[in-house]
Amino acid sequence: PILQPRLRTLPVRVGFARMDMAGIGAAEPSVVDAKTDLNQFCQRYCKRPVTKQDIVYVVNRFGHQYQSIVKLNCFSGQEYAGHLCMSSKEAEKSAAHQALLAYASTIQALGPKEEQKKGRKVQQPLTPEEQAAKEARQAEAGENLAITPKTKLNSLCMKIAKRYLQKGETMYESLRVTGGYQATVKLGALPGEWADRCWAGEVCSTKQKAEQSAAEIALNQILADPELSEEANKPKGKGVTEGGKGKGKGKKGYWALYGYGGWVWQGGSGPDQPRERVGETPITGQVLEWKDTYGWIQPHSEVDHPAAAMRDGKVYVNKKDLLNDLDSLEAGVTVSFFLYEDNCGLGAEEVAVV
Repeated sequence: PILQPRLRTLPVRVGFARMDMAGIGAAEPSVVDAKTDLNQFCQRYCKRPVTKQDIVYVVNRFGHQYQSIVKLNCFSGQEYAGHLCMSSKEAEKSAAHQALLAYASTIQALGPKEEQKKGRKVQQPLTPEEQAAKEARQAEAGENLAITPKTKLNSLCMKIAKRYLQKGETMYESLRVTGGYQATVKLGALPGEWADRCWAGEVCSTKQKAEQSAAEIALNQILADPELSEEANKPKGKGVTEGGKGKGKGKKGYWALYGYGGWVWQGGSGPDQPRERVGETPITGQVLEWKDTYGWIQPHSEVDHPAAAMRDGKVYVNKKDLLNDLDSLEAGVTVSFFLYEDNCGLGAEEVAVV
């Protein structure tokens, strides 16, 4: 049976971003931009960037027509069915249109985006002394959420091995145990018997926290070892290279990773490379430039990661990682994103305009 729309199209005077707050002559939500309007409404209401899991569309085909149901996981899983349409894209827009009608009063209460901006308190620029004090407090309190025990452990292993870590050299394994999850980590890039050691973390509520716990325990034990600490602190060309020699004659040393020794990144490039997320919380940055299908972002805060030295601290972003049906970004806009690491350096995923 064909699902009927949960809400009929009524002449409700609402809109999104183009709404007339005087209530006179206001237009209905535009079906053409319904998906974009719905994404922006959910983002403003939840006060955070929406992800692909927050708004899920399911399209069913009935003969030569299509009907879509949109599920709003950010609104306790509410679902809204659209009208029959001639294409799947139009069906999704129709479902989004019905969802907007359902939240007409909420949208109207939020008001236009411009009015919210007018009510914001203008932040006065900090003096150089205040900015330095703020950065010192953030560093002391560890407010850079991209810096985790896992990233610190990766950085330390790279300093000891004097090279970039290869895939499979850092292995995490999480098991479901009584009370949550427990993870172990093995570090194949470390020298000698250290490469065969296995560190177990505390029992945690999630796999991510369990892996961070194992990484923190391994990090503390490695730092407590005098020989490994000394190896990590050796300047370039004085450590153990891939060939096992420490005379600094080759170009495979740790510092060669960052353009000082002619080292070339191995593997391909682009958004389809194997990646690993860095940190569990999104950060913000400014778009520096956009080139057809990709661009570069400058994070607002410095990222403490070995690969951050590449590209003068810039972060790669591809249009495949843009949320809210975006296919490009304008230079100068502020975006929120998660950091990831692949064989080419740092990139941005789940990118949304703030």
